[in-house]
Amino acid sequence: MSRLTHIVILDPIAFAGGSKVSTKHVLSQLESQEARVTILTADKETWASSQAYVAKLHMPKRLETAEQGLGYFARHILIAIQLLWLRLFVGQIHTALGASGPGVDLGLYLVKAVLGYRLIQMIHGPVAKSRTIGRCLAAADSVFYLDATQTSLSTALEAAGHSPDIASYPQIQPFKNGLPKQSWPSQCQYDYAVMFWAASLLKWKGLDTFTAALSQLSPAERPESHVCYIRPKQNNLPTSEAPQTLSKVFWHHAPDNLDEIRASANIFVSTSTKEPFGLSILEAMAAGMCVIIPSDDAFWDRQLTANENCLKYQPDDVDSLIEAIQTAEQNMRQVKRMGQAASNIALQYRADLCFAAICESLVSKSRHVMPELVSKEQ
Repeated sequence: MSRLTHIVILDPIAFAGGSKVSTKHVLSQLESQEARVTILTADKETWASSQAYVAKLHMPKRLETAEQGLGYFARHILIAIQLLWLRLFVGQIHTALGASGPGVDLGLYLVKAVLGYRLIQMIHGPVAKSRTIGRCLAAADSVFYLDATQTSLSTALEAAGHSPDIASYPQIQPFKNGLPKQSWPSQCQYDYAVMFWAASLLKWKGLDTFTAALSQLSPAERPESHVCYIRPKQNNLPTSEAPQTLSKVFWHHAPDNLDEIRASANIFVSTSTKEPFGLSILEAMAAGMCVIIPSDDAFWDRQLTANENCLKYQPDDVDSLIEAIQTAEQNMRQVKRMGQAASNIALQYRADLCFAAICESLVSKSRHVMPELVSKEQ
């Protein structure tokens, strides 16, 4: 039997979110591979049920939210030092996975040359226009990005003096999120209208739009609704308040029975605008729910057709959202029809298909060569 590939994952984000769910789904596809996994994380709770070795990432309070200047670089230097320390205890690292983005995973790049690992980067959201990030993108052995982030990658590469043409980098390629067969969402019910909202409390996720719409509906008009939320930690961005007092609205903070709650509903409402992917939308589709999404030219707005496999409303428009909610709530036959159509589309997003290239890259022993370096050598 050949030696196991040792993969180290850096997870410096202190709360659970879509990128972590996606990373878990990737790991679920590695179980049959000859690999062992170590996770250095600021959030050990998220990985409590993981089969990987989980190590705690330590960070002084004053550096936890540093996003620029000397504090930013001090934070990532400290992460780099902890990666070097981790290496002493876990042995040789063959591959490192940055699961969020170069601006968050910078520590991996700082010690890449010292530890000699291959670096795989996943990108779930737009990156900043930054020379540092551009250099990281060029230095990674493989970069997998969601389509919505491509323009920002080009801008960052250009800021670092590299070509902005993503097509000229064979190691940089798009990916789509997928759902593992073993954790496929349970089928929802179609007996009576129940709404479901699930996201973090970050303002851009739009909880305030949803609660404003519910508030304008009388209790008699308001469907039973379930709000499942994650409260961000170590975060400088504005957040919404939860829970709030609204009749027939039930609040669940990071529930362990999320799948059960989702299955008890049948109308999923997304209120985040310009969502790079929308994993919770895909999960709702897989459960056969009627999804209500903003018409914002984001990923699912381009993939789904109004009144065929979803309902759409004008972004951040409370009145438009109310109209979509009432359309769904008053016609359960339509909810079932659109939900079943959406569930058929969700079948195209199986983890074994969507993450095949990422898994292959994680266990590969080969390294990339920058295109411009090849041309110079020739």
